[in-house]
Amino acid sequence: MIIFTPVLPKSTSMNRSLLLCLFFFAFVKVNAQQITEKNTDSLYFQGLELYQDKQYQESLQYTNRGLQLAPEYHDIRILRVRNLWALDSIDQATTDLEFLMQNAQDYPGVRELTVRHTKLLKDPEDALAYLEQLEKTQSLSANMLILKSELLLQNKDKKASREIALDLFNNRELDQNKRYVLQNILKRTIRDEIGVNYQYIYFSDEYNRENWQTISPEFQHYFNSSAVIARVNYTDRGYDQSTLYELESYPVFSNKVYAFLNLGISDGTLYPDLRTSASLFVNIFSIFELETGARLLHFSDEDYYSGILGLTMYKGKFYINSRVFLGPEINDQLTQNYQLNVRYYLNNADNFFFLRLGTGISPDETTIFTQVQENPSLEAYYSNLGLNFTIGPHHIFQVGGGYLFEDITSNRQGDQFIGNVGYRYRF
Repeated sequence: MIIFTPVLPKSTSMNRSLLLCLFFFAFVKVNAQQITEKNTDSLYFQGLELYQDKQYQESLQYTNRGLQLAPEYHDIRILRVRNLWALDSIDQATTDLEFLMQNAQDYPGVRELTVRHTKLLKDPEDALAYLEQLEKTQSLSANMLILKSELLLQNKDKKASREIALDLFNNRELDQNKRYVLQNILKRTIRDEIGVNYQYIYFSDEYNRENWQTISPEFQHYFNSSAVIARVNYTDRGYDQSTLYELESYPVFSNKVYAFLNLGISDGTLYPDLRTSASLFVNIFSIFELETGARLLHFSDEDYYSGILGLTMYKGKFYINSRVFLGPEINDQLTQNYQLNVRYYLNNADNFFFLRLGTGISPDETTIFTQVQENPSLEAYYSNLGLNFTIGPHHIFQVGGGYLFEDITSNRQGDQFIGNVGYRYRF
């Protein structure tokens, strides 16, 4: 049998031989280092240098060799975890981290490494399964429990998330940063709130009227991220009393868009027979929020419309909001309200000082807006200052005081002093 062997050009054959030799010597060199190097410190520092040069695959070979020689060399194992992360082999790093948590959980950096690894697991269920595996051998640190609470929230298990957060919140040794994170978790896992607000208005002698009192109990329930509020406003003005029943909602459409809707009916003459409100809020450029909306107040024989435009800026611990209400038009007079609202947040979103300055009376001031009907051309200037604060995760208090100066008639002015006290219980 005749076998034909193709004859390659001499230059091609020599090039292939040269390449084969180069690959062979490179392979032998690397494997010779891996096989012959027995100094674990040398392996660690060479692997660390390669890691810092972003040569993760080569660094991984050194850590593999080092752990073959010294499985208890924790710094090498930590370096191998970091290499696997860099190579996007997250799941492969789990075994090393479980070894470290079982044998060296107090070794410097191990707990922080475990927290970061849990965050790198993209699926909340995988991350929770990893934490449950760890819990079988040791108790989780406060950081790990906070992370577990966040993961349960991502996994739509609000009840379990809230239980962990409440248990941790009662730990007096927690620092402010951890307490802030827990407060946000608790706020996002709220299902219900009940509350009551009391308002007292004192009129100066120029008004020749009794002081007003209003009490407003309410109940709030969260449907996922959207809140619905049922509220009753009872006002006593001495000469008459009236009740306004309101249903309010804050539907959330996305991370940047939500709305405000309100419907109210009353059984007396002090409130409108029907009031409807709607506003749309859109977040723009991350730090701004734009509001546009309208209000309708229907009395027995009149309809009053108002348009709204507002802009809010979030800057550091400050919330700065400006709003304009135009309308209604009464007796050919266009009522106008301009207001500036400022909040300064303390340690979380429920603890803040607030300030309001403005001219005119807005239709959202359900108790005192009837004064606009009495004198649509009046000029009014007001200010309000107060504090919203929490005690524990359940109790929210608000106290505030305000002053309003207005024209009663064309040649007579009056003063009003307004006090507010509110309380809400979350559960």
